[in-house]
Amino acid sequence: MNRGPKKPTPRPRTPRKHHAEENCAPRIIVDASELRSVCDQIGLVQSFAFDTEFIMEDRFKPEIGLIQLATDDSVVLVDPYEVGDLSPVWNLVADPSIEVVVHAGIEDLSLCFSQGGVMPQNVFDCQVACGMITTDYPLSLARMTRNFIKVRLHKSQTLTDWRKRPLTPEQIRYGADDVIYLPSVRRAIQRRSEELKRTDWILEEMSKFSRPETYERTDHANVIRLKGAGSLDGLGLAIAKELIKVRETLASQYDRPVRSVIRDHLLVEIARHRWTKANDIKKLRGMNVNGSALRDIAAGVERACALPQRDWPPVAPVDDETEQEAALAMLVGAILRAHCCQQNVSHQLVAAKAEMRKFVRARVRNEKPDEPLALETGWRREFVGAILDDVISGKRQIQINNGDISVHH
Repeated sequence: MNRGPKKPTPRPRTPRKHHAEENCAPRIIVDASELRSVCDQIGLVQSFAFDTEFIMEDRFKPEIGLIQLATDDSVVLVDPYEVGDLSPVWNLVADPSIEVVVHAGIEDLSLCFSQGGVMPQNVFDCQVACGMITTDYPLSLARMTRNFIKVRLHKSQTLTDWRKRPLTPEQIRYGADDVIYLPSVRRAIQRRSEELKRTDWILEEMSKFSRPETYERTDHANVIRLKGAGSLDGLGLAIAKELIKVRETLASQYDRPVRSVIRDHLLVEIARHRWTKANDIKKLRGMNVNGSALRDIAAGVERACALPQRDWPPVAPVDDETEQEAALAMLVGAILRAHCCQQNVSHQLVAAKAEMRKFVRARVRNEKPDEPLALETGWRREFVGAILDDVISGKRQIQINNGDISVHH
């Protein structure tokens, strides 16, 4: 029986290599003039990947141990201890004509703002963008490269000490891997976003990386973030606000993380009791600062107590959410999650639970929030905010079919 010509045995696929991986090994920069030259070359390309390795566990300010830069043709590792002047890198990140590609880059970009003194511009964060075209958010770099460009990374240096020199081959490989594939991942995300017509959404979301409020918090915001601050009255909040400044100064003097100088719960306890004597503060279990620091803390309490009431921070409103509002917020959350799943968007990126509670409360009570809610503006409003408004007002109906939630006019 003639079975026809024998089919050729398929050749095993060779894993695709990407840009700098196949061109050259990472180039390590240890000279300031060499760094300026490299940054000038990157500026001509007008798009580059950016990452840093920094240490902050035992320092007041993060200590940068390595900076990684990559284009399609090269990977550069900058040794900050040897180079010294990092301004050419910060100027690249702050140049609006040059795209900066990062992955979960908020902390790396904040170094540009806090240590470089310039504002990041034209940022494309692959992790954030991925959450706007898939339900995967936050997605690790290893999973992102595997999902988008079929490359497997082996991340093994996450706890390494980036201050030690010389860098090991494993550290060099790890540092390079953090940026080498980002240009390819960024293009893959771009193609998908164009198919889904979400490019404008991504551009809007990326604009937050070029605003000061992304990197610096107001004094009031810092007080609100203190665990237990919700139990303080106006004067207590004023004391806490002043003690945050004292703690910041002490941490700078000691070159230690701020929360290792005075823990949050101790700061709130001092504010609650309004202690103005160092001996009273010293009795708190866990207060491990010297006599001079204790006197600075006590003086901070005294300064706050002398403030007129009009200068006290506003007390957070009492959470008087009703059972009806709580139930409606849960329903809104379920609708949002279902809609995000159906449209391939991460619900975590669209709105947190607190945002949905505020959204529901504003509608039920017909109140205008102090600041516009995320679900009321921009791409979030277009994507799901208007739908949720219609559900709450009764203009749309909810239907459940085989476990799937859908909304109909």
